[in-house]
Amino acid sequence: MAIGSGRLLRSWALVAVLLVATAVAALEVPYLSGRVDDRAGMLGAGFESQLDGKLRQLEEETGAQVAVLTIPSLDGDPIEDFSIRVVETWRLGRADVDDGVLILIVRDDRRMRIEVGYGLEGALTDAQAGRIIDALMAPRFRSGDFEGGVDAAVEAVSSAIRGEALVLPEEPARGRGMNPGSLIFFLIFGLPFINAALSSRGAAGWILYLFLTPFLFVFPAAIFGAKVGAVVAGAWLVGFPLLRLMWPKTAATKGAGSRRGTFWGPF
Repeated sequence: MAIGSGRLLRSWALVAVLLVATAVAALEVPYLSGRVDDRAGMLGAGFESQLDGKLRQLEEETGAQVAVLTIPSLDGDPIEDFSIRVVETWRLGRADVDDGVLILIVRDDRRMRIEVGYGLEGALTDAQAGRIIDALMAPRFRSGDFEGGVDAAVEAVSSAIRGEALVLPEEPARGRGMNPGSLIFFLIFGLPFINAALSSRGAAGWILYLFLTPFLFVFPAAIFGAKVGAVVAGAWLVGFPLLRLMWPKTAATKGAGSRRGTFWGPF
């Protein structure tokens, strides 16, 4: 019993080290220099000035604060975490209303996100923010029209804040990430490695554990979206040490013959 407890403590210590290392490696939030901060060099100076004027007028009319930030890369930092840190550091929106919006664009990672304060979630829902990215920004970005994509997003966000009806292209019937072939590929090639990591004794199992962690985020994220990928990877990080303790006992009890099967958006 003492041996099992010691092993569990070591497992949790490993998880804690990984979480601390992730926090230390988090991307630094840039200094707030204006409503439009083009760190990635994707926008022209004239366009920035024009866009800043639109956002200033929106703030004067409604009180809501909208900012646009472009950066070259996330350096491995989850876009959800980084966007929240930016909003909190910049203190977007009025403190008593929380009506700030951040339009974040990551050039090299080809990622986008619209972070909406709680005070505006009734006017600009997560679904609407996702559609603005998928229908207005991504198509223009694919053709190299970054200014057009940003301008369309700002216009749509501004309309939602003002209470105007949003007119967006119809969403395709087939949703993102529901490719059966990708799911089958993940199950066929992923489950054997997971089983091997749980069944292997000694250092081999832990090596597989660390090796599989990034893949258990990337593949589910590519198939079902970043949120699902984060949940799967988090469950793996926390659940593996516990399952590894129980796996040998379970397998021995059942016998050798027993087998069980188990927006943002890119541009």
